Amino acid sequence: MRLPIASASVAAFVLLDAGCSRPPSPSPAPAVATTSTATATASAVAPADDAPAARQFAAWLAAFNSGNRDDLLAYHEQNFPYSAASEDVGSIDREFGLSHGTGGFEVKKTEGGGTEITVTMKEKHSSRFASVRMQVDVAEPHRVQRFEIHPIPTPDEFLSVDERAAHRLDATKRHTLLEAIKQNIRAHYVIPAVGDKMIAALDDHDAHGNYEGAADGPAFADVVTMDLQAASHDGHIRLIFGRLPQGPGQESHEEHVAHLKAVNFGFGTIERLPGNVAHVVIDSFPEAIPEEKDAIAGFMTQIADANALVIDLRHNHGGDPHTVQVVVSYLFDAKRVHINDMFRRDTGATEQFWTLPDLQGTRFGSRKPVYVLTSHETFSGGEELAYDLQALKRGVIVGETTGGGAHPGGPFDLDDWYHLIVPTGRPINPITKKDWEGVGVVPDVAVNADAALDEAQRRALSDVSKKAPAH
Repeated sequence: MRLPIASASVAAFVLLDAGCSRPPSPSPAPAVATTSTATATASAVAPADDAPAARQFAAWLAAFNSGNRDDLLAYHEQNFPYSAASEDVGSIDREFGLSHGTGGFEVKKTEGGGTEITVTMKEKHSSRFASVRMQVDVAEPHRVQRFEIHPIPTPDEFLSVDERAAHRLDATKRHTLLEAIKQNIRAHYVIPAVGDKMIAALDDHDAHGNYEGAADGPAFADVVTMDLQAASHDGHIRLIFGRLPQGPGQESHEEHVAHLKAVNFGFGTIERLPGNVAHVVIDSFPEAIPEEKDAIAGFMTQIADANALVIDLRHNHGGDPHTVQVVVSYLFDAKRVHINDMFRRDTGATEQFWTLPDLQGTRFGSRKPVYVLTSHETFSGGEELAYDLQALKRGVIVGETTGGGAHPGGPFDLDDWYHLIVPTGRPINPITKKDWEGVGVVPDVAVNADAALDEAQRRALSDVSKKAPAH
């Protein structure tokens, strides 16, 4: 199943195919601003361009939009500690991924002045909007003290007449949508009995008039999503309002590969820690096309001679299970090992996943220690890698219990504006005979996510020292 490419850093901004990824927050309500609207608002600038917050924001946006990792790092070292940033840009890997996933931002509207500014922006690669709030120190050089960025529904002032009409929702439209939602759940949801619970919940909420207050598309999508997830405990299912971003079959192979390169094929920092312990950040698992496999071969070969390995999935929201299979294969020898099975309701078929006997590059192999870092944010395909290695006793999981999303699926169009993400498959681990849906992957060593790397490094060093030859 092919994914529109996005790093984990942009998961909140870019709608991922739900195949094995966390969908965005409910209803970012994307819409395309008309040329006239965009022109009318293009001149919206800060009330005082020479104010400290306005100057600092302009410097950040220039670095962010440059597409140059070194420029972005240099800006942060001088002006903006990552500790001041919200989660979406809380590290260079996440921020750089967001930069490439969005194509940068265009300023549409600014408010405030002095040492605090709020900016409404539009992604360059899509019609989605985001809001930034920046607060800077009163004293020179006015370093950033607080920075928050998050996706927002398209502001009304940027909607065309047709788009405003699409946002409106009356009782007839609401009924039509509910019937279409129930029909798709009944036909496609991976566990029919759970699907029946969701349908019953929708009927109950509708009978009690709980949807009458949802007078527009974003509000309706949000409340329906909450009701579906409450009934199913399935983090993948949701109703999306808005035009979906470019998806399968809508981009050329060259464009697809360019997007992969922009997010470094889903990989972040690769470094050597003391004791020859390798630390590898993996933020997503893009589609396992040949170029992705070639990149993984290069990354894994870089760390093949390490004494121990720490795989960092703390911000991984998932991706293609075939890419998970490739990564796991480098942690074993050439002999095939059964990793996972995937049942698909729509076909009735069960696909088996085994380690790959033939790989490019050099394997890390099966004998050296592996630690896997997780957080409550780790989701779907990220959870699969952790769950597979834990079940096979090939890795020690360090961190927090993960998000609990195991069921892959994809969007079903209800009309041009409403799309239902329906999980149609479920993994079946060959050892546990279960998956992590609704419960997450429970770590072997439970620590706060921000302490997980230090804890794993400490344990890895202990492992390495035990194996070191005596002098």
